[in-house]
Amino acid sequence: MNSLIIDTDFETDCDDAGALAVACALADAGRIRLLGVNASICSPWPAAAVRGFLQVFGRPELPVGCNRSRQDTEEYRRHASRSSGLLYPREVVRSVSPCVAERNRLPDSCAFYRRLLEAAPDRSVTVCAIGLLTSIAELFLSGGGELFRRKVKRLVTMAEAPFPEGADCFNWRMGPLAAETVLNRFRGELVVSPWGKSVMTSAAHCPAGERGDLLRLIYRISGSGDPEYRRSSWDQLAVLYAAGELSDLMVPGPEGKLHFEAATGRHRWTPGDGKAVFLHPAASDEKLARLVQEWMDRACTSYSGITSKRF
Repeated sequence: MNSLIIDTDFETDCDDAGALAVACALADAGRIRLLGVNASICSPWPAAAVRGFLQVFGRPELPVGCNRSRQDTEEYRRHASRSSGLLYPREVVRSVSPCVAERNRLPDSCAFYRRLLEAAPDRSVTVCAIGLLTSIAELFLSGGGELFRRKVKRLVTMAEAPFPEGADCFNWRMGPLAAETVLNRFRGELVVSPWGKSVMTSAAHCPAGERGDLLRLIYRISGSGDPEYRRSSWDQLAVLYAAGELSDLMVPGPEGKLHFEAATGRHRWTPGDGKAVFLHPAASDEKLARLVQEWMDRACTSYSGITSKRF
């Protein structure tokens, strides 16, 4: 069973919420040991929204980290400003009222990582980063790089990054210095998960109840009010792979060395010495979508079924 930490931005796109729901379902099914969730955006709202989300999905005790020190890039701030009507964290916090008081009490990301990694056996942890690499970079730059390399066996990073070289569309591009720090310094198993754009899923028909209602709220906000909104499933696929659930459906390519250059925002994979691999689909988009949707539905089923009117 994989011990998993999820690192998410949890702000500008609803597939992060879908992925977190999938992770909770995997933990409920005994497929993973979910150690904690870090919110990488420099704001207390995404982390508080993660705390509220986990509360609804039956994991109120799970550690949550909050980026309090590493400022977001100007490019990310412009993106968030342009997407202001699609951001859901504040609405999640307002809807799950007990988490409001915790908004300013969640631990800093570096303290979060240090606590979880120091308690873990060596090379036992998988980190699945479905957002920017900001918090992991901050850990590296604050003297925690050796701890991360010693405890983390595999880092799965979701990035729309073409193989073998090119420029990512978002997660690395929005935090290029962080991406350079992490991708060029981590020497464990590095898995790039670029697939999911054409794998469309939705929260619209997830089972009724508090969990399904919250997931629908997030998708509806992200979809400009569309109750049937369908979204790409990049993050869900990354989590499923990190959990060991896609062994026959997403396959890693050959191992090699990955280099990222912050100044240009471009990466290059070269064969040979290194443990970096890119995932490639071995199943149709439709089959992958069915699997993702099944886990999202399952996440919303693992509850009492009482319909909530809060969302």
